[in-house]
Amino acid sequence: MDCPFCQSELNEGALKCAHCHEYLSEHVCPDCYGTLPAGAKVCMHCRYRFSQISVDVGQLSMAFNTEVLASLLFRFRLLPQEIITDEDKITINTPGVFRLWNNTDEVPWNKIAGFNYRSGIIWDKVEIETRGQKPSVIIGLSKANSDELRKVLQSIVNAN
Repeated sequence: MDCPFCQSELNEGALKCAHCHEYLSEHVCPDCYGTLPAGAKVCMHCRYRFSQISVDVGQLSMAFNTEVLASLLFRFRLLPQEIITDEDKITINTPGVFRLWNNTDEVPWNKIAGFNYRSGIIWDKVEIETRGQKPSVIIGLSKANSDELRKVLQSIVNAN
């Protein structure tokens, strides 16, 4: 077996090349592109934190709106908030009056420090706290949507 970096001869089952000192795993940091041991949670070169999310990618992709009546009562707007999640981030789109402006919060999963969940009688409220930024607030979630979002956020907070 040869090293993919320096092409020197390697012993069977080697984890690191003895000549160039590169790890032989497929685990690469997305920020600095340094090779890392297979189970690394933090990059030793740039301190990038790898997310250890316990939900699969299919569960991370969601799109839903808050309830219109809740938006009217709590935000005095007929246009509800739109929440879109994918593998990298959660996007909270809050339209203004007649869609004259939009406030869009994009929160990367690895920046989430915690969240506050308030369960109401009809609607729920979620505040997503990030490191060094103001919390992103979602008001008027239906019970099914808030439960789904809470499970994803709980697994991300536990991973970070």
